[in-house]
Amino acid sequence: MKQLWYLLVPLGAAIFIFSIRGTIRAVKAKLLYEQAYTEESGSFTVTKPGIYGIWLNGKQFSKSPYGEFGLQLSIKETGEMIPLNRPLMRTTVSGIGTARMELYTFHADVGNYTLRRTEEANLGDRLLSNVGKIVSSKPVDYERFSFRVYPHGSVALWVVHSFGSVLGIMLVMWGMLLPHYL
Repeated sequence: MKQLWYLLVPLGAAIFIFSIRGTIRAVKAKLLYEQAYTEESGSFTVTKPGIYGIWLNGKQFSKSPYGEFGLQLSIKETGEMIPLNRPLMRTTVSGIGTARMELYTFHADVGNYTLRRTEEANLGDRLLSNVGKIVSSKPVDYERFSFRVYPHGSVALWVVHSFGSVLGIMLVMWGMLLPHYL
């Protein structure tokens, strides 16, 4: 039965390490662009084609401007509008004192783009923001919020990495405990 230890512990440790490294890589995505909420528009350059996400970043545990704005993305040179897609499951990342939430994803080719904040908020966002208005009557501190553009990470990969972390820990534990009980 000691063969279980030799099989399960290294296998579990390898799966756990692989999953944690994948999670860290996904969380440490390189910031492409940041625009203060108070600025109505700004420009950025995409050097690598792919799918990108627009995130609302701000102070954690404070009232946010979520539901008070809309966003438009266009190609800087031509003015052609880029469609923004709402993710099925919105990803959030929390740090010490700050948090961010993915609002939209878009496909971008190499080029210059303009991000513009509008007053036309999505109906679903407006309805959800009403909950925040009920919970807190404090005014929003717009200076503490910004829009950020990051390369988009798939939710499916987050699920796979999370499952791999749990599976790795379980395999190590089974490898250590099962030989004693069999």
